[in-house]
Amino acid sequence: MKTFSYVMADIGKADFWLSAVEAFSKLLPKSGAMTEEEAKGWETSLKRASDEGAFFAASNYYTFIGRKVT
Repeated sequence: MKTFSYVMADIGKADFWLSAVEAFSKLLPKSGAMTEEEAKGWETSLKRASDEGAFFAASNYYTFIGRKVT
């Protein structure tokens, strides 16, 4: 089996994560986690942080590749 691990991180500017921030700001109110006003404020603050070079977001991704031995 082979494994691969990746960390997708934006430090300073939201490049990779910008589309996720925009999508989550629409999904969060639908899930009941935030009101529309709270989600819009959250999105605005993260975009401002990115513009100011103070953004941070990261996530780990793992891939496992296996082969069935017969």
